[in-house]
Amino acid sequence: MASSQKPETLYASLETGANQAKASRIDADKILLELQSGEFNTQEAWFLKDEDNQEYIVLPQNLLNSIIQTIKKAYEDKLKVELERDIATQTPIDFDDVLAVAFKRLESYRRSDGSLPRIDTRSFVKQIKKEYPNLFFDLDDYFRKQKSLDQ
Repeated sequence: MASSQKPETLYASLETGANQAKASRIDADKILLELQSGEFNTQEAWFLKDEDNQEYIVLPQNLLNSIIQTIKKAYEDKLKVELERDIATQTPIDFDDVLAVAFKRLESYRRSDGSLPRIDTRSFVKQIKKEYPNLFFDLDDYFRKQKSLDQ
């Protein structure tokens, strides 16, 4: 990405669709792009339509990378919110301690490309509770003790 080019400008080119071109096949190996509107700016998206009215979008690689990073971050944020929700349902003694264990384990699942796999957060938290029972209230035990005290 050019250092002066801001991501907002790149995203705006997707929203406006200003750079329109017609793609016509010249031969088996060549396609002619004829600008219909806008300009061939190497830092903006181009919207192409071929002879069969199929539509395509050509993106600068830096814009595509930025979109992918945004999607990855949104997924990780969603995963963390789901983890927090599922930890809370398992009655932790100290929420932050359980969250620290969960995040540490979650990081061990990170792939070589930096992404996290799809995770069933309920099962993930239940496994943590099984391995670290001291981090959670044992409500069954608590109610048994209460019942025996009441008798």
